[in-house]
Amino acid sequence: MKKFLLISSLLCISVVKANILDVPAQKSPEDDAAKISEYQDRCEAIKALIVNKEYALDCYTNYNHYGPTSNAVRSTGALKIANYNLLHPGTSKALFKDYTLIAKIMNRYDIVAGLELLATVGRDEQNNRSVLELIQGSADMVTKLRQQKSKLKDSLKIQEMDVKIVKLINDTRTAYDLYRAPGYLRVLTELKKLDPSWALILSPRGDSALAGSVEELSGYFYRSNAATPTVNPHCKEVADTGGGTPYACLITLTEDFMGKDLAKHFARRPFMASFKAKGKTFTLVTSHMVFTYSGDEEAEKDLMQKTFGVDSYKELGGGINSTNFARYAEVKNTLTFMDLYRKKYKDNRIMFMADTNLISNNIYWPEILKAFPGGQLLINEPTTLSPARYMSNGKETNGVANDYDHFILDKTAFFECNDGEVYNYYNENIYKDIESRYVIRKETVGLKKKNFNFNIETYEAEHVLGLDSEDSAIVEDGDIPPVDDPATIKLEYPLTPAGQSKMDKFVSGFDKYLTNLYTVKRNEVVGDEFQVQERLEGLKRRVFLRQLTNPYYYRFMQEVLSDHFPVAITCKQ
Repeated sequence: MKKFLLISSLLCISVVKANILDVPAQKSPEDDAAKISEYQDRCEAIKALIVNKEYALDCYTNYNHYGPTSNAVRSTGALKIANYNLLHPGTSKALFKDYTLIAKIMNRYDIVAGLELLATVGRDEQNNRSVLELIQGSADMVTKLRQQKSKLKDSLKIQEMDVKIVKLINDTRTAYDLYRAPGYLRVLTELKKLDPSWALILSPRGDSALAGSVEELSGYFYRSNAATPTVNPHCKEVADTGGGTPYACLITLTEDFMGKDLAKHFARRPFMASFKAKGKTFTLVTSHMVFTYSGDEEAEKDLMQKTFGVDSYKELGGGINSTNFARYAEVKNTLTFMDLYRKKYKDNRIMFMADTNLISNNIYWPEILKAFPGGQLLINEPTTLSPARYMSNGKETNGVANDYDHFILDKTAFFECNDGEVYNYYNENIYKDIESRYVIRKETVGLKKKNFNFNIETYEAEHVLGLDSEDSAIVEDGDIPPVDDPATIKLEYPLTPAGQSKMDKFVSGFDKYLTNLYTVKRNEVVGDEFQVQERLEGLKRRVFLRQLTNPYYYRFMQEVLSDHFPVAITCKQ
């Protein structure tokens, strides 16, 4: 039995409902302090109720550190560093994510910068609040019931009160096991099953462009027997009390370091960490760049002046436009930070790894790279998924879209590293696992014979997916997204008896999972019957039946994995 006192000091978690306001999120030091405190409370609850001493978990103001379970000896060769947009694990966007397959993919690498990570939201967050409220209030409730019992004379009512007291005590004990893990912890848990040396350094707070919008975290999953965190000089300089050993921090975008205040012009500020492997140290900076700019004309002008020294993107020439100027501004300002970092701390071994939402063949890249002299843009293959089988001209998409995910580094500082690669799900062994679990088409229609050379310019011009839209609101019970396409589907490929059987078996297993899911309601443990039928229908439609249509032919890959492929570089040791 877990002790009630274990979490008595951390139950007053401040939770603010997401009121969607069309105003920029605050990025002031005061706001950061408040948000970091909120996320520390979440971390402490996870430490007490989920991790429960299985491994070390430190909740610092600069980062949260989920330590390794063990450091079993591992024979290591080259160091593999990856960047992976995980598509909001733990939310309605990823309701059917296969965490075992995600972990199997990530286990190919030694360090993985994970993007689009979130704290618990929607129904899971509502459950967690109810769990904490029961645990926090249980002792007082039991005391009040016993006081009421002492005043009773009727033996039947005394007996009923005893039953009520016992049930409350038992429900409280049960509640300790009902606190739900955020998606990033579910990823880490599956990784630890494959290698207990996996650990995670997580950014200290979620970040978003708009107040009330979904707040994304970034984190570095790493094998502690291949790489270990090391002191970062910038994080050491900016750390305050409670910051922890200065391994990692959000980069400083304020005037005292950058010469101008740029923090408010980032949707999600980059997260930085330093590591050491085989005697070599290096620093990683990761971020998910803004997709749609949400500022007004005045904010846009301020951004352009501070970043490019002009009033409008129209003054910058070819390649930069109304849809991408804020993305390029975030990249340029990040590279400017990195250049200042390497000059101030005499450290050239710093690299940027990000979902930039920018394609590599845009003619404006050379201008942006001037902010980080010597910097080279890596990865020019598609890194995002297309749900549709065909483009408007009838050509095959081959399930891929844009090359949004990149590395930027000075190859002379990382001479031991290659030019990077994309882990394309369709071309790798993981597809055999996906096919055996999820594919219900009569045949995998030519996937293994297709040409994966993809014309990005044609796709950019003809096919706007909207898969990378962001800053969407997650409402209180937003686990089932609004109908993102018609529920009634015209099937263009046959559903075979074998396919029907596979789908029914999978749906039945998910039904059992939902049936055995419990929550706390009115301080009582009850079955969680929240939108069970809707979720089951969503599983059938989103993961299985849409495979049999051309518009959503590849969509199931996004549902069970992500709408991005991992990108990685290999560095010889």
